[in-house]
Amino acid sequence: MAMYRSLKAKGLNVRISPTPRELSVCCGVSLLVLEEDIDFIREVASEENLSYISIEGLNNTFDNTRHRYG
Repeated sequence: MAMYRSLKAKGLNVRISPTPRELSVCCGVSLLVLEEDIDFIREVASEENLSYISIEGLNNTFDNTRHRYG
């Protein structure tokens, strides 16, 4: 995943995750990011020509014991 590697290299807190059911009923892969990093992530994606489908938010708390991915 090019975007994951690029964002990690820039020191961002990013995790690979199955797409939450709240966002899509289909199987997929998402990146979990901090809300305050979204503008910077859009800039990086534009500068490095990285593509993504969308950036969506969820109104729930990250549970480190439940959400263990990548």
